Amino acid sequence: MRTPRPRQSSRRQPEHVALTTALAGVPAPADRDFPLAIRAAIEPFPDPEAGLQRIVDDTSVRRRLRFAALYALLLRLRREERAGEYASTVRRYEDEFADEPYFHTFRAIVARTRGDLASLRSAVEYSRQAVAAMPKVAAVVHQLAAFWVEYLERLESPDGGVRDLDEVERNVDRAITLSQGRVAHYFETKGRVLALRGEFEAARSAVSQAIELEPRSSRDHLRRITQYQTTRVRIDLLEERARWAQAHSRFRTELTEFKVQQLQLLGLLAAVVAFLATASNLAGQVRGVDGIRLLLVASGAIGIVFGTFSLVNNSRVGRVATAVLFSCGLIGMGVFLPVTWMS
Repeated sequence: MRTPRPRQSSRRQPEHVALTTALAGVPAPADRDFPLAIRAAIEPFPDPEAGLQRIVDDTSVRRRLRFAALYALLLRLRREERAGEYASTVRRYEDEFADEPYFHTFRAIVARTRGDLASLRSAVEYSRQAVAAMPKVAAVVHQLAAFWVEYLERLESPDGGVRDLDEVERNVDRAITLSQGRVAHYFETKGRVLALRGEFEAARSAVSQAIELEPRSSRDHLRRITQYQTTRVRIDLLEERARWAQAHSRFRTELTEFKVQQLQLLGLLAAVVAFLATASNLAGQVRGVDGIRLLLVASGAIGIVFGTFSLVNNSRVGRVATAVLFSCGLIGMGVFLPVTWMS
């Protein structure tokens, strides 16, 4: 007795056919609209993974169609953040499709999901190769900018500094131009770049633009909105950190200046003590009137020194002027008063 074969569900077969038809209408991978066309082709299908896998594994299907299915399958895995399956799928089909320029972007995504800085650098380099092969594809150019800005965000002090940020911003602006400003998350990347520059208001504006542009009918809508809100919070944190860093730097500067002033004051006091000791010693070695003159001049000189020092330390000008005038009077008395007035 023959065992009947299990019949395929009437639902799966039409979906597979519909997927094949949708992907057949996608332009060639060399076309700049290929990534957006893939997204549009699989958007109507709630669970296309099995059908896409079937197309990729069907060697009787044209290679171009199989690669389109592979791209769509990897896109699906990335959307769901299934990094392990993404990496294994890339490795599985690398020998067959390694000559496709988009495979540089697949390798970049695999490297980026490892999470460490060295892997992020590798992701940036793979993305550079992809941009070199497809300089007019907005999605490829944006991937380079997105991975690069993520790398810079992970660094405490980026070595490239302004130069790297300039190049990242040029790439994201180029991606926005190539896509005619229609892709929302490109503006979110722009906001991240501006935040690293310290232009926080402009960064928030770019993220707001991304939120406005994000299509509400997309399956990624909620995930994208959550991502944009997370970026907003990150911008707020970066701004607070920048304020704290400025306050900390100002405090360190003031502390250094205070230390210098204290050292100057100690030096001044030491000089005054030495001056007083010398003046007293000299006054004891001369006649009475000359000793009085010397002490008056010394007292006036000390008063002028302390008055000037007080003025440097932001004391009131009136008090300082009074002290300086009084000190000048003492010096004048010591120098110009007749001897008969002191006898």
